[in-house]
Amino acid sequence: MKSTRKRLSALVSGTALTLAAALTLSACGGSSGDSAEGGVVIVTAAQPPSFSYESTPTGYEAAEFWLNTGATLIRNPYVEGTDGLAAHQELFKFEPVLAKSYDVSPDGKVITFELNTDAKSASGNSLDADDVVFSFKRKFEVDTSIVAFVSAPVITSPDQVKKIDDDTVTITIDDPAHGFTLLSLLSNQPYTIYDSDVLKAHATPDDPYGVEHSKTNADYGFGAYKLVSYTPGQQMVYEANPGYALGEPEVKKIVQRVVADAGQRSNLVKSGDAAIATQLRPADQVALSDAGAAQIFDVPSNAYVYVPLTTTKAPFDNVDVRRAFAHAVPYEAIMKDVYKGRLGPISSILNDTLPDFNGSGLNPNTFDPQKSLEILKNAGVSTPVKFELTINNAVPDLKETAVQIQTAARAAGFEITLNEVNSAVFQEGLAAKTFQASMGRDYAVVQSPPYVLSLFYTPGSPINWPDFDYAPLNNAIAAGNKAGEPLTPAAWAEWNKAERVLQDQMPTVYIGYVQPLNAFRNGLGGYVFRTDSVIDYSVLKP
Repeated sequence: MKSTRKRLSALVSGTALTLAAALTLSACGGSSGDSAEGGVVIVTAAQPPSFSYESTPTGYEAAEFWLNTGATLIRNPYVEGTDGLAAHQELFKFEPVLAKSYDVSPDGKVITFELNTDAKSASGNSLDADDVVFSFKRKFEVDTSIVAFVSAPVITSPDQVKKIDDDTVTITIDDPAHGFTLLSLLSNQPYTIYDSDVLKAHATPDDPYGVEHSKTNADYGFGAYKLVSYTPGQQMVYEANPGYALGEPEVKKIVQRVVADAGQRSNLVKSGDAAIATQLRPADQVALSDAGAAQIFDVPSNAYVYVPLTTTKAPFDNVDVRRAFAHAVPYEAIMKDVYKGRLGPISSILNDTLPDFNGSGLNPNTFDPQKSLEILKNAGVSTPVKFELTINNAVPDLKETAVQIQTAARAAGFEITLNEVNSAVFQEGLAAKTFQASMGRDYAVVQSPPYVLSLFYTPGSPINWPDFDYAPLNNAIAAGNKAGEPLTPAAWAEWNKAERVLQDQMPTVYIGYVQPLNAFRNGLGGYVFRTDSVIDYSVLKP
């Protein structure tokens, strides 16, 4: 990796956070989707279950909260889209945020970050090297954190992070081939930096990193916004952080309201009573767009709809049942009837825009009930194969997709019972691997191939939803990690082997790549597609 140096100026001023238990706020101002105080109203399906990443790192609402209240040392820059695509991230470049600059050593093993110590947290404290070191220690040493898992083998210990002086830290890696993955990790939510002064003030001998405090208090981030009001189950109000490293956002206030019904969220944008609606039904999105009532966006999506099959539970402990079920899903009907063209075929969970991508032998699954019946018969499996498919009742498109699968799979030898649960129960059961099968929308925020494959398929991982442990897959991923730079043809040969194993063993049935399921009122600009699928409020243009 060649030595690089990048600089970014920051606009600075200080502020302090006042977190109220509840606040009654005027709902809307006229028909602009703006609050009476000049903010933007967003309607969403739920709220984060916790404000602590180390406690509950999954879920759309949580991811959007951490993005907007937190900040990383660097990020993937935002670039304008072409050919009808919305603005999006440049995945292979990096620019400073909380860092003023970074240098990569000639041998590629040491990255030195000069910090923007003018940046201020939600509590008004200035950034320094102690915050960075503390944040890494918390991420690796809190028992419920997944950061140690998602970072291996690039970062395996917080001791790789060293304070040089108040303004400077270094991160050292063993293998320079991990450089791209390291920079990609540091650009995303697992590596937001925390205000150590706040968290230390709330630490205890049993909780040295202030995790309990951070579960219910959002006063420790260096993000573009600070949470000033939280009414559980109803509303969250954010105000712009004047001390944000990239400058105070143009939108000064965000009012985020919980509206459980997706149809009502859509209508609120149509009527002008909300500026943004998230987690919409594709049919409602298309109707809004066709009526000229709102904006929807096409993007280079990395988010997919999928069905993890728990391979340690019957009936999916039988590979033939998994292979058969892959032919029981009506892919094209789902794309047409549920997603109205906002879902496309998937043949690879790795980003096919990456340099030297190798998709040899990879093809999308196809709906073929007779093939499914044939596989089950040849395997000596009695039909119908009965199982329960669990879905999150806050995500309407997944419920509609599940109904389509339930109906079509009968002809393929499957009898499916649908189990609808709320977001909290769904996330808990998913992590505990208590479901026979579930349906979700997911993505990898880091698009480096070793990260994507290891994230979802490392044995014992809390995010290995199908609980899949298979030596040929593990060996292919390990071989890819040993092949040097992850985007070279030699490494891609191994990543391709891994994906072909996944298509053969079918621990997860991938249905398609999905477009963002949000809508913006006409005239509101600044949408940028991110690999975490959430909205960056700091770049909105009212």
